Amino acid sequence: MKRIRYELGGGLAEADLESIRDQVVAVLDRVGVECPHARTLTRIAGEKGIRVEGTRVRFAPELVLKTMAEQKARYPRRQVPDEVTVTGPWNCLNIEDLDTGKIRPSTSADVLAMWRLLGAVNGGSVCPVYPHDVAGPLQVLFIEKTGLEITKTTGTLLEYNDDAMRDIAIEMYRAAGIRYRLMVEFTISPLRLNPDGLERIWRYRDRPDIDLYAASAPIPHAGSTAPLVLPGGLVQTVAETFAGVIVVDRMTDGKVPVRPEFRLELADLRHMTTAYSSPQNLVNQMAVRDVYRWFTGSPRIEGIFMTNSQRCDAQSVMDKTAWIVIHALAGFREFWFGGGMLSQDEVFSAAQYMIDLELARYATHLVRGVPYDDSPDAAVKVISEVGPGGEYLSHDTTLEHMGELFESELFPRLSVNQWRAAGEADVWHRAAAKAKGLIEGYHFALDPAVQRELDRLWAKAESLAG
Repeated sequence: MKRIRYELGGGLAEADLESIRDQVVAVLDRVGVECPHARTLTRIAGEKGIRVEGTRVRFAPELVLKTMAEQKARYPRRQVPDEVTVTGPWNCLNIEDLDTGKIRPSTSADVLAMWRLLGAVNGGSVCPVYPHDVAGPLQVLFIEKTGLEITKTTGTLLEYNDDAMRDIAIEMYRAAGIRYRLMVEFTISPLRLNPDGLERIWRYRDRPDIDLYAASAPIPHAGSTAPLVLPGGLVQTVAETFAGVIVVDRMTDGKVPVRPEFRLELADLRHMTTAYSSPQNLVNQMAVRDVYRWFTGSPRIEGIFMTNSQRCDAQSVMDKTAWIVIHALAGFREFWFGGGMLSQDEVFSAAQYMIDLELARYATHLVRGVPYDDSPDAAVKVISEVGPGGEYLSHDTTLEHMGELFESELFPRLSVNQWRAAGEADVWHRAAAKAKGLIEGYHFALDPAVQRELDRLWAKAESLAG
């Protein structure tokens, strides 16, 4: 049967996008980027189209345009699916306690519980919280080890301050039969390449036993680290992105994959945070979507999913509902960063995560639209069969399609009396109870031989940490 669907229109015109491209070329030619990393500067100096003056690197227009064309040609083409998904969060320093609702520093016990929660919902490979009660040098490695023990993780992508600990993590993944993925972010707004990130790329660029990915993914904030008014922030993020692509491609002789990733957020100029739920920021994300599609030739379906609220409450639900509904209608489908996260990325809430997953189901129903019977007399036929004073509850068309209606255990549409009879629970307690049930019901069995090797490597790490 035909379906009626709606989506958000408007946005940047072709002339706007061509102007953005031309201004990117001008910025990289006239301004360039700072690259305070001697080894990288030595390697790229003299490359055709690259001018190095001190620590400033500028790029000839023909090189930038050639890189843009190459990236667009090799970028994977994707279709926009119907289903809207929310995967896992990033790693937070605090947790909203599932029993008390209080915000507190997270512990190793929380790491284990939240790994189980992610395993139960197939929520990605980044542990939601940090183990403050584990010795500093071992904290990220503890997350890696427990992820391998508890879930089918493919790698947390978390950064280490100690390369020796990262090397042990690589051994742990090898023992579990998983190739270690190392993602290095190395662009800093405005117009600067991070020397620590570049050094890490140099260190691991020739390792055959890992998958190294250089993320040219700046996150300029309009009003603080980028111009407030469009197209300034769009031009800057595209310029930073392509500068990173060119530099890494030259310094690694094309060995390390690096793809353009464009982002732009809005700074909260009163509190010096990120204005995630601001209407202007939501519009900025759709402008970034237009830029992404124009420079890659593929629709942007990935997005983030954030709130500025410190706890799972009306503000957090409002923020996230606005974010996912508007962006789903604009074509975003995979909200890969931000599930369960509060106060930007400071707090993880398992209750909020349950709500976020439910919001993804809601958005899926929204973008799929509703069935529409376009046969000439469809409406007349059904209405005639019921007639005056009849009812449609038992009609075949109701019974056939009622399964498509959105129903939610977290957001039931109860009368007051029904709510009282159900115990008067609010949405937070319903969500917290659901999370607890998933954690308690999750089980994962690790091969004993793998467990012994992980324990051996953990002991090695403890000895190195002193």
